[in-house]
Amino acid sequence: MSVQIVIQQMLMILILIGTGYILKKTNKIKSSVSKDLSALVVNVCNPAIIITSALQRDSSVTGRSLLYAAAAAFVMYVFLVVVGKVMPVLLKIPFKDRNSYNMMCVFGNTGFIGIPLVSALVGAQALIYVAVTNIFFYLLIYTYGIHLVARDSGTKEKFQVKNLLNTGNLATLLAILLFLGEWKFPPLAEETLDYMGGATTFLAMIVIGITIADTPIHTLFTEKKIYFFTVLRFLVLPIGIGLGLKWFIKDSTLLDTLVIMAAVPAGNMPLMLMMERGMDGKLLSKGIIISTLASVITIPLVLVAVCA
Repeated sequence: MSVQIVIQQMLMILILIGTGYILKKTNKIKSSVSKDLSALVVNVCNPAIIITSALQRDSSVTGRSLLYAAAAAFVMYVFLVVVGKVMPVLLKIPFKDRNSYNMMCVFGNTGFIGIPLVSALVGAQALIYVAVTNIFFYLLIYTYGIHLVARDSGTKEKFQVKNLLNTGNLATLLAILLFLGEWKFPPLAEETLDYMGGATTFLAMIVIGITIADTPIHTLFTEKKIYFFTVLRFLVLPIGIGLGLKWFIKDSTLLDTLVIMAAVPAGNMPLMLMMERGMDGKLLSKGIIISTLASVITIPLVLVAVCA
């Protein structure tokens, strides 16, 4: 993977985030737009680009390689869950904040940043691997993630199957069925999905820019341990995961995809779960912003260390 291309893509992402930031700071758009754009990305753009990936078949991607992707993703998430429990203890994070750090460790931004980044750096054919990886993400967020949030709120919540019946999971299952069945959509439908998916990167980065603009910058410096955590979780750990996977995975497309999935910054799904329950998500918000800004540097370093 070209170092120059990686750096160019991350700088492009930074510019797009900056566009959202400037639009919000100059009052060209309101904060309320962020929620609507998020819904558009989650329910339309991301599913469209995932489905499109299954229609753009590549001879290097086979049913067997999907099984390898599923196995590797399973192992990776088990490892992240364990690290998410251990790292806050080693960093001496206050007990009340450990679940938030745990969620930042386990749940990366595999949708808003992972999907467009893999599409740009690895190719659209690799998004079928992202779809497989995200199966485990959604299974965990609606079981383990809800468990951690409920524990912080002092409540108990039972697992509900309906939580898994979301647009992302349905699109993922459809993409896998299309891929394995080698089915095709009519050209008009495929082109329409392509246009929808093409808006993913821009809209997702605008949302992140708005979020940063709504956060007082000085508050980002009050949680000093987040910086050390960011270096460990989003630089050291992905490099370790990537070098470990390199021993077993010889398919460069699959390896590059999994490394990017491991290196993406903290995701916003845990924050959404907390906000739905009226909880204070300031710590998570800081972690998301800091790790996202840092990703402009950490992701290229990870990819250079593992995939170059």
